[in-house]
Amino acid sequence: MLALLVVIGVLLLRAAWLEIFQQEWLQKQADKRQLREVVVPAYRGMILDRYGEPMAISSPVESLWCNPQDLLKVREKLRAQYDLTRNVTDVTAGDVEVEAAEAHELAATDFARLESGFRTIEKALNMQEGELLKKLVAAGNKQFLYLGRHLPLEVTQSIKDLGLPEIGSTREYRRYYPLAETAGHVVGMTNVDDEGIEGIEKSQNSLLAGKNGKTRVVRDANGRLVESVVRLEEMQPGQDVYLSIDRRIQYFAYKALKTRVSELGAKAGSVVVLDAHSGEVLAMVNVPSFNPNNRESIAPHLYRNRAVTDRSEPGSTLKPLTIAAALEARVIGSDVEINTSPGRLNFGKYVVKDPRDYGSISLPMLLAKSSNVGASRVALLIDARQHWMFLSRLGFGRAPDAGFSGETHGILTNYAQWGKVDRATHGYGYGLSVSLLQLTRAYGPLAANGLLVPTTIYKAEQVRQPQQVMSPETTRAVLRMMEAVVQKGGTGERAAVEGYRVAGKTGTAYKYINNSYRDDRYLTSFIGIAPASRPRLVVSVQIDEPKVDDSGGRAAAPVFAKVMAESLRLLDIPPDNLPVAKPAVVPVPATEGAT
Repeated sequence: MLALLVVIGVLLLRAAWLEIFQQEWLQKQADKRQLREVVVPAYRGMILDRYGEPMAISSPVESLWCNPQDLLKVREKLRAQYDLTRNVTDVTAGDVEVEAAEAHELAATDFARLESGFRTIEKALNMQEGELLKKLVAAGNKQFLYLGRHLPLEVTQSIKDLGLPEIGSTREYRRYYPLAETAGHVVGMTNVDDEGIEGIEKSQNSLLAGKNGKTRVVRDANGRLVESVVRLEEMQPGQDVYLSIDRRIQYFAYKALKTRVSELGAKAGSVVVLDAHSGEVLAMVNVPSFNPNNRESIAPHLYRNRAVTDRSEPGSTLKPLTIAAALEARVIGSDVEINTSPGRLNFGKYVVKDPRDYGSISLPMLLAKSSNVGASRVALLIDARQHWMFLSRLGFGRAPDAGFSGETHGILTNYAQWGKVDRATHGYGYGLSVSLLQLTRAYGPLAANGLLVPTTIYKAEQVRQPQQVMSPETTRAVLRMMEAVVQKGGTGERAAVEGYRVAGKTGTAYKYINNSYRDDRYLTSFIGIAPASRPRLVVSVQIDEPKVDDSGGRAAAPVFAKVMAESLRLLDIPPDNLPVAKPAVVPVPATEGAT
């Protein structure tokens, strides 16, 4: 009894010592083992089209991780116990043999459960048998290893149900893109860490990403969450971004372009649809494209948004702007005729040629037949400085600043460097370079009474301050001339849209490769405006290296006609070229006595 009292007294003293003198130290030790700071991932904001339809959303997923060293140690320990008990069973007899057999069976069960768990993980993560063990061994001395990223919740739950304490999970979010490859170049994509790396995801990453929060939690010995103790930092969800894109037009434009590029056996193609009054980009598509939902099959060269990053010589699509510059400089009138005989213009070794001698032609005919000689003669009438200033006002030589990453500035050299050949070739679109977005923006003033409205990929709550770059009289005159291109006999008659007056221009630009122009490598294009009587939309189409139909009128104009027609219909823009019905002649019955 005395001994028992002594033991109880010692225990009470020990308890008092721990409670009074070592409480703080023990609490710190417990906190080290149980308290954890957990990152609360921010929900990434959505990317929406102009009507609020989703173009990029986040869905919850989980990532599995482990300490490869600990997991290998557990496996080695169970394997060692299994081997040891098997050896003991082989050399024992009697009751000892029964106990050894039971120990061996228990060790075998534990080891088999672990091996079964390994195989379950391999199946869930689409690994080959034995691949998980190889992955753990290959990790070397690493203390952390991801087993899988962005896995569906049901997959991670099935693995967590195995009860392996050495495997943990982290809640994350994965981006899903409803339009897939249709809007891949515009929306872009995020990497595995949910950071924007292309398109709007990249340019607006700070706004979309938000800010992660932190919470202190208590976990048990198996790493399971017991309770949340305190919120250290508030999670700030990302903000939504509204684009100017109309997903209906975007889808139709991509479908029409992809079909045409395939028919022509072309290298690539691009389409831009612009609302000239608001400066909003309603659609922008490129072929080939990529599906941001399927990262495994994406090649890096497909990421490029050609309509924004690639620059090229515009070719004949610049001719309407050359005439506009001449009208603004008052060196010609809209009713003037240009002598193109004998169908060629010599500048020493350099010769500007037309397909044939058009003789003396009007400005509408100059555009309809796409006369290089005529455009050169008009350009030579303009003072170099005035011509350069006009092109600069339209945005040539500087990035559009529309909200995309990687926007090119194009090339527009200073007028002081222009020789006579440069001035002539600038008239029909050579010697300078632009992106398709820049060229589309430059056509905007022709559809907006001479106002250049800042171009944007974001939904505009109000139109930004436009700049008057040419007179309304000039725009009306040039539009009338451009209508001749789409009429019968013009180079762009395939761009006609039933029920609407269309003003446009075809273009074919040979590529400059290795210090010479290649007559077998070219870009074909068509840019047009409709309705011509009440301009609203500018649609530009570019086809890169078509194998057949080697002109803008044959290769690109049909795509323009389809995209423009569908865009006008979807936006409910009334026709301006319906046939006028003739009044019906109602026969008057003869009255009695009439002769």
